[in-house]
Amino acid sequence: MWRLALFVGVFYLATLRAGHGWGDDFAQYIQHADNIVAGVPYAQTGYVYNPHNPAVGPRAYPPGFPVLLAPVVKLFGLDFRPMKVLIVLCFVGVLLLVPHVFRRDLTPPYVAALVLLLGLNPFMWQFKDQVLSDVPFLLFILLAIYGFQCERAALAGLATYAAIATRVLGIVLLPCFVAHHLIQRRRVSRATVVACGIALALAAGQYVLGGQEGSYLDTLVVSAGTLGRNIVDYLRALSDIWDDGYTSIARKAVFLLTLGFTAYGYGRAVRSGPSVLEIFPVLYLMPIVLWPAYQGTRFLIPLLPFYLYYCLRGVSALAQRFGARSRAPRLACVAIIALVYSAKYSTLRFGPMTEGVGTAKSAALFEFVKTSTAAGDVFIFSKPRALALFTGRRAAAPSLEAERCELWRFMQQIGATYVVTGPTSVRDDATVGYLAEFVERFPLSLQQVMGNDEVAVYRIVGDPCRGSGLGLVA
Repeated sequence: MWRLALFVGVFYLATLRAGHGWGDDFAQYIQHADNIVAGVPYAQTGYVYNPHNPAVGPRAYPPGFPVLLAPVVKLFGLDFRPMKVLIVLCFVGVLLLVPHVFRRDLTPPYVAALVLLLGLNPFMWQFKDQVLSDVPFLLFILLAIYGFQCERAALAGLATYAAIATRVLGIVLLPCFVAHHLIQRRRVSRATVVACGIALALAAGQYVLGGQEGSYLDTLVVSAGTLGRNIVDYLRALSDIWDDGYTSIARKAVFLLTLGFTAYGYGRAVRSGPSVLEIFPVLYLMPIVLWPAYQGTRFLIPLLPFYLYYCLRGVSALAQRFGARSRAPRLACVAIIALVYSAKYSTLRFGPMTEGVGTAKSAALFEFVKTSTAAGDVFIFSKPRALALFTGRRAAAPSLEAERCELWRFMQQIGATYVVTGPTSVRDDATVGYLAEFVERFPLSLQQVMGNDEVAVYRIVGDPCRGSGLGLVA
């Protein structure tokens, strides 16, 4: 199986793309890593947190991923390629763990199929070019479960802590371990107590040292509407891993087919006695579907190996049930998935990214801000963390209230001096459209000082919401 993982790793490394997308979570992770290297306060990123728009990102991220990034930043600076190599190595680690974690009730051919289904999935191939914590988080999740399965308490505890330090949701591993033993043995084993104790002690130490940040909870407003909307949205997001790039019909058909196999395989596993493999997806999904800030397919990455594993378990169980007659349907499933993957790859770009922070137009923005504005200036921008990383300026995202004077009050509060509109290539970001409308509404209070067809910079020259309303366009 290691050869398959190595093959996927070589394929990923050979097809790394230059540049990086505009989604600016990556920028805050990199800035945290740079702070660790430089020995400056961890949360001093230049990102000005807006409590009225917490979905953009918290004041600080957990330190797990930045600690991984820190040696890369120290050696190579702000170079995306070595950072992406780190992500690929973490993914190869995931693929190496998959045969050990998911070996139960699958024969070697099915285990090999699981490695290839996950490793060659076009969504995961695209995701390799994102400097984000999702793949390292999955690695630590699987490593913790592997340590738990082997009753290696120290490994399970350390990996569980690493998962928590990378993403707070890693804490669901603790009740998973306890529930497994209560269901299987009616008591919690000594190894599990030790593992949980190690993880909790390290997490508590991190909290005491200030390595955890509480603004995640600012977005937690649970409602029935959120639950229903997220269930629908995340089902749609999960189906995206079967996108063929041409038609939604194939995506929906393959998703429903695999979902049926997954439900059958999961049901058989539960009937034989739920283990940590059956418990983890449920406990992980609960906070995801309750969280108001929808994050798309990336939040489902920790579930993809489980989803594909139970799908293959369902296929295997049905094959055993129907014997030799099942060979043709199995071959048909392989052909369909191979066709979907091939079709999607035929639509993907393998060269440098044509949009994002690495383009000439983005570079022009960063250069203008660094050379034509003062070090103390504060910016309002839809991608504040990217702007802060590449320019060294402080930046905040706008609040999205219908009443535009609320944004003016926030800008006054933080001492904002410039507003940046765009990037126009990001079409699904409500903040981009909001700021475009904002500058159109207040033409006398915002003076354009730089611009291209991707971004524009406006100097704030008045406050239309103070006094007579100068600059306001009704």
